[in-house]
Amino acid sequence: MRKSLFLAMLAIFAAGLMLAPGAIAQTDDQPVVRAVLFFSPTCPHCHEVINKLLIPMVDKYGDRLQILAINITEEQGQQFYQVAVEHYSIPPNRLGVPTLIVNDEVLVGSGEIPDKFPQIVEDGLAGAGIDWPGIPGLAGMVAQVPAEPTAESAQPAAENAAPPANSQPTTAPPTDAPPAPTAPGVTLSENSVPEMAAAESPAPDPVGISLAGLVLGVMLAALAFAALIIIRRGGDLLHAGQAGGPARGWLIPLLGLAGLGVAGYLAYVEITGATAVCGPVGNCNAVQSSPYATILGIPIAVLGLANYAAIIGLWFGYRYANNSLADWSLLALLAITAAGTLFSVYLTALEIFVIHAVCAWCISSAIITTAMLLLVVMSIRPAPARRTMPA
Repeated sequence: MRKSLFLAMLAIFAAGLMLAPGAIAQTDDQPVVRAVLFFSPTCPHCHEVINKLLIPMVDKYGDRLQILAINITEEQGQQFYQVAVEHYSIPPNRLGVPTLIVNDEVLVGSGEIPDKFPQIVEDGLAGAGIDWPGIPGLAGMVAQVPAEPTAESAQPAAENAAPPANSQPTTAPPTDAPPAPTAPGVTLSENSVPEMAAAESPAPDPVGISLAGLVLGVMLAALAFAALIIIRRGGDLLHAGQAGGPARGWLIPLLGLAGLGVAGYLAYVEITGATAVCGPVGNCNAVQSSPYATILGIPIAVLGLANYAAIIGLWFGYRYANNSLADWSLLALLAITAAGTLFSVYLTALEIFVIHAVCAWCISSAIITTAMLLLVVMSIRPAPARRTMPA
């Protein structure tokens, strides 16, 4: 079974500090590289860095690579992150997760960490090794962890009950140390990363699921209506646009701008790894951190930006171009809005039946796309009735 460090991070300790009993185990005097990772359970970029880079690296190096993982969504983890921010004077444009600190060098994001960290580890292991970063209070926390792992401590999290959230360490950190996470956990190492099969399921959201189901039904009805209009045209959709049809009004570009705003925000969340603001309905971050949030490595939100930009451009062609180009633009608008609605059906079905969580932003985008499809369809004339010549 594939090891999943990220799932261990989610499941084991409420305080968010992941430090294995083996984190300071003996390594037969071999060089060791130690680093600190700040992460968030709802950050898709953290998923990517942990699962695609860090886990394979600890599989390769074993106890010679030790990474202390700190969950910043917990209060103590956030406090310790702020300590690191102040200590290293991290500028505002580099705040966020994942942040990896190694050899007192701060690496941020799913681009910089994979680009630089492997070489830093190689250089460190080829030399004298790299000790823990000089974050104030970190040494006191590491000193509290037993030097030798026990058989019980190496078991998967599912077999060991986590300590109560209000439990306290038996040894207090130095009195002059700043606030820091206090619960021991699991580090990134070959022998101590628990094997987990699946992430914790999102909390039940009957309101969000019901809303998504309603939107899914509306989208299917809109697609059926569009298919009916296409059939009634008899396969000839050119020259089918009405001069005064609803698609010629300004509602489509306004909806397109709204769609750009939604897709732009979700793209920002994807690119920066920020936590999405979800509102009272749904769990946007569970959806955004799922493996379905990207296609071929491209965030779906980025594809959404391109989709809405294309719709706005085609609308200008339909409204202001000559008759022939306007007809083709309307046909292209029909194709792209129908494809967008069909894709939204797929994504919404994934949220309901696979992810079991709903993204309110995604539902908003689905509604916008479906509304534009209906406007385009209602601007297509039905095929003229055939006239029969008198005998």
